[in-house]
Amino acid sequence: ISLTHGSPRQHVWTFMTGLREDFNQHDGRYQCPCSVGSKQLPSVQSFIGNDYFCESGCPENWKDNTPYFSDPLWDGKQCGSLEQECCQASGLPWFHKVLSSTTNDYIELRVCGDESSNNEDVPVEKFEIYVM
Repeated sequence: ISLTHGSPRQHVWTFMTGLREDFNQHDGRYQCPCSVGSKQLPSVQSFIGNDYFCESGCPENWKDNTPYFSDPLWDGKQCGSLEQECCQASGLPWFHKVLSSTTNDYIELRVCGDESSNNEDVPVEKFEIYVM
């Protein structure tokens, strides 16, 4: 999930999902950047920086077409052994960001993926944004 504002889009915050919370499948290529053994950290886009939360809801072997509802994402709870650093991010489950300037832009929320929904479907039930 990507939160942006303005045109061209300016990054506000990103919510990422890792493949597994307790095992580095595929040499850590699909783990959260903050997970132990992850290969993602060098490839996090520079515009994202540290403005993200990442967690996996999959406590077992990942399977196609299988929802993992028992561990909601981005709440800092029920974190596997590899996700401890991810789940200690400041402010979880809330993020706080000060923009570089005052704006009247709309905030855009986009759910992004590069696979079909049977492989990368992340259901979103509720998303609250408070602007101060």
